[in-house]
Amino acid sequence: MRQPLRATPRQRQEEGRARVLEAALELFETKGVAGLSIRAIAARAGIPTMTLYGYFPGKTAIIRALWSQAFDPLTAEMDAAVASEADPKERLRKVANALVGYWLRFPDRYRMVFMIEDRREHEDDPWFIEETDVVASYARFAPLIAAARGDPGGDYLREGEALLCALNGIVHMLVTVSEYRWADSETYVDLIVRGFVD
Repeated sequence: MRQPLRATPRQRQEEGRARVLEAALELFETKGVAGLSIRAIAARAGIPTMTLYGYFPGKTAIIRALWSQAFDPLTAEMDAAVASEADPKERLRKVANALVGYWLRFPDRYRMVFMIEDRREHEDDPWFIEETDVVASYARFAPLIAAARGDPGGDYLREGEALLCALNGIVHMLVTVSEYRWADSETYVDLIVRGFVD
């Protein structure tokens, strides 16, 4: 009879990290930001508080790991939208709809990412946006606008930022004021995108 394979230290570390993140996400979904204390996360994960620190140095690191988990599939969906459309105006519209649609499908992820302010444990620590590719992923709107306007060499950084703000505004209103009888999100995306390319 074969002996069961033992998990390697790296596998145990990854499993422990996954358990902590799952517990933190469950607490956020049921209790909001107030539920995200280190003790509560450790208790929910079924581990001693000091053991949790072996997986993450603190609460900020846990929250940032959850943010990364939220952004990774969004980036993949936006990449797929770019690759699936040759027409520059339609490509911009598709990417914009991919962003809005993703957050609307996962409103708890949206709340977690945009309604918890980033913190630094120490003054010289980097911000979340400095240590991830989130800014680069979102910065794609500038060249998409340039291509849609037929000016591929143009500088549309501020327009890209403005479009991103408008798209997140759509999500914010549909997620946080859901009792209002909004039109479908694509209607708003279409109106906004038209303002940037027509």
